Amino acid sequence: MCAAAAGPTDVFVLDFDGVLVDSEPEVSSSAYAAARDYWPALFSPATAAQQQQVMEGLRSTRPVLVRGYESMVMARMLLEDPGCVDGILADWHPLLHKTLDRWGESWEQLQTSFEQHRAAWLASDKAGWLDRNRPYEGMVEAMASCEYPIYIASSKAAHRVSTLMQEHFALPDLTPDSPRLFASLLPPEEKKVEALQTIAERPVCRDSGAQLHFVDDRLDTLLAVQAAGLQGWKLYMADWGYNTAAERKQAKATPGIRLLSRPQFLELLKWGVVMGVDDGCEPTAEEVAAGV
Repeated sequence: MCAAAAGPTDVFVLDFDGVLVDSEPEVSSSAYAAARDYWPALFSPATAAQQQQVMEGLRSTRPVLVRGYESMVMARMLLEDPGCVDGILADWHPLLHKTLDRWGESWEQLQTSFEQHRAAWLASDKAGWLDRNRPYEGMVEAMASCEYPIYIASSKAAHRVSTLMQEHFALPDLTPDSPRLFASLLPPEEKKVEALQTIAERPVCRDSGAQLHFVDDRLDTLLAVQAAGLQGWKLYMADWGYNTAAERKQAKATPGIRLLSRPQFLELLKWGVVMGVDDGCEPTAEEVAAGV
């Protein structure tokens, strides 16, 4: 993750969850545990089969999740109505607000409960917590071999991103206060735009003439960057992340946004471009992934 001595030709800004790491198992497990403690009368009678059904539903609805407490609300909704997955995906945030009003719940109290469970898990069972936040295949090697400057722009809390980068990616210098880490970017449509504006003014970007790349798995965030009129950024949506088939289709049809597969992303980190043409001279995706 160090720039070449002659100055970088490319600079990357990467989302974290849904691009580098699959955090859904940890988020969903934390949500279920927090919901069980918050609404014991509802969750205590749940069978193992019901719990499994809720967990499967939480993975399906992950693309529309923004703040952690929302997964607690989803867990209760899925327990009460396992068939509500499509409704959640179709119109989540209006549905979320209506549901909280109907239940008479405060999102702040739910968020506090959710964060307490996550913090307790990390403090008491770090190995188990790390195991539920797994890097996507090829990411550790790609990050280690990348010769371009990389920034992380995430809605996740800085201490969690830092812990995962240090433990999974062996990057001890990526501390919570690292200038290469922009964290707790909520709402992402607003705060990630601000982060990109800040990064673009860093000397490594402003003075080098480097090509700027931003990779995220949320279409709404990428559209917000477009709408803000930021200049000089190439935008990519990670198709292996938390997005739906409809969002991937829309991204593919949107000028200025490139839908990126994981092998293409590995190419991009290695070369600064996606090869895309096999003329016998360019490495295959498998060779790129293997570091050939």
